[in-house]
Amino acid sequence: MLKSYLMENYGYNEPIFLNDLSVKGMSENAIRQAVKRLTTNGFLCRYDNGIYYIPQNSGVLGKSYLDPLLVIMRKYVKNNSETYGYTTGIFFANQLGLTTQMPAVIEIVTNKESTNGRVVTVGKQKVRIKKPAITISDSNADILQFLDGINQSEIYTELPRKEMIKIMLAYVRKMNFTKEQLAGVSSAMTGTTAKRLIEWGMIYEFAL
Repeated sequence: MLKSYLMENYGYNEPIFLNDLSVKGMSENAIRQAVKRLTTNGFLCRYDNGIYYIPQNSGVLGKSYLDPLLVIMRKYVKNNSETYGYTTGIFFANQLGLTTQMPAVIEIVTNKESTNGRVVTVGKQKVRIKKPAITISDSNADILQFLDGINQSEIYTELPRKEMIKIMLAYVRKMNFTKEQLAGVSSAMTGTTAKRLIEWGMIYEFAL
């Protein structure tokens, strides 16, 4: 029963969080015992404490391995049905092209956390997680991430200010952010971020 449920709802190489598993007709203890059996017979592989996946044979390498970043994203950022977090700090600055550095600790703002910041370890990767100023959703995650990026840009950039601002402006256009979206997250915006939106000319790039 559990085997078919996992194949249908997760498939190969997707993180399965034991604490999130809920199967109609199965108790929590029954699910745990079934996961243990499926791991023993090789259907499931254990990635970390409470995290499993269905491996796929990959020819020369044998069984496939789970992507550590995917585990982190599924746990704290988004799954196939909802968004509940976003990456920030150096990780996002690198994605924007403001720096070539990659962080030793990935920073994430997530609804899954209730503190102002703590470091956890997922697999072998350290992750700093903190609660958001407002609840993160599919509709506001991208713009909240960008506002954080503006606030942190001068801390992490390796570029001259003019080039940095050019990249940020291009990102606003690429994401097609609107003034309505901006208004919806205004309560989460710092004074520094609001000031830079105006001084750097970004406010004029938001669509009506």
